[in-house]
Amino acid sequence: MKKIAIILVLAGVILATLAQYAYSNDWMWFRIFHTLGFIGYIFIISGLAYFSLWLIHQLSRDEKNRIRRYHQQHREKEA
Repeated sequence: MKKIAIILVLAGVILATLAQYAYSNDWMWFRIFHTLGFIGYIFIISGLAYFSLWLIHQLSRDEKNRIRRYHQQHREKEA
C-alpha cells in the first residue's frame, strides 16, 4: 500500500505541475490539463492522508506497548 501511495503522490505532483505549465504557457487544451491538475491534487492529498494515518497508527501502537510495559513493571514491583 505504501508503494501505491508513493506512486499516487508522484503522479499527482506531475499532473499538477503539468497543469500549471499549461496554464502559464496558455496551451490550447488548457481545460483538459486543468482537470488533470485537479485530479493530481486529489492524488497528492490522498497519498499524504494515507501516510498521516499510517504515522498516527504507528505512534498509537508504540504508546500502547509503552503503557503495557509500564503496567507489567508495576505489577512485578507489587508482587
